Amino acid sequence: MSLETHQSSPTAPAPDELDVRNLPHGGRHDIIFANLDQLRPGGTFVILNDHDPRPLLYQTEALWPGRYEWNYLEAGPLLWRVPITRAG
Repeated sequence: MSLETHQSSPTAPAPDELDVRNLPHGGRHDIIFANLDQLRPGGTFVILNDHDPRPLLYQTEALWPGRYEWNYLEAGPLLWRVPITRAG
């Protein structure tokens, strides 16, 4: 009798999500920047927000041109989900 071994292909873990919707507006960018600072090249986390975080994108690009890549997984009207990846 032989046993067959099936190996599942490894999949990348889902990126961490940072839900800033319940945080005070004045402190959101600082918390997001702290998370950005901890990202290693190729690392990603997803921001969950109650409005378009485009001003954060502009601020990030001004401070660290080309360091982070943004996408929109969901763009409102009640929830924005935006993965941010540190360029490698």
